Amino acid sequence: MNTPRGVWLDDLTREEAASRLAADAVALLPVVWSSRPAQAPSHLPIKTATTIARAVAQKLVERLPVVVAPLLDWEGDAGAEVSRQMLRERLGQLRARGARRLAILDLGLGGAISADLSAGVPIFRVCNSGAAIDYATSCMLAIDPRSVRMQLLPDGFGAQAFAGERMMAADIDAAAHALGALWSDLR
Repeated sequence: MNTPRGVWLDDLTREEAASRLAADAVALLPVVWSSRPAQAPSHLPIKTATTIARAVAQKLVERLPVVVAPLLDWEGDAGAEVSRQMLRERLGQLRARGARRLAILDLGLGGAISADLSAGVPIFRVCNSGAAIDYATSCMLAIDPRSVRMQLLPDGFGAQAFAGERMMAADIDAAAHALGALWSDLR
């Protein structure tokens, strides 16, 4: 097993977090803007977006020397001001811990985070391959196949675990490349 290059912020002690962030580590804030539960397909569990987001973020932890903050999960369609305030607070908390290099990983399966919500922090869109339902179903078949209600899948639905693995791998590669383009020490 390979030793991860990065780390989840909440796995660190306060002293370890301060040390890493003082050393100018890149701090990633994974954000999931989930659609309303009523719009979610009946064959997928409520946890779908967060499960995929955590899997993608974990792969980035294994690949890059980053500090990944706890997932910010927002479900619903509240106004932009509520979303903006949530992001500002979380970014402020990371800055208060010493983070100077910050990026947002938009891991939602719905609409993208608006650039005006990011408070000047770059946003990297991940998990946006293909049709959202096909993508989500294929990824869940790869990550947690028992959670997909196969009996509720529409006839002829083409989701496959292998496709989910490949789509997530492509998204992880794209995110790693984009982060490396911004910060050369992440290459």
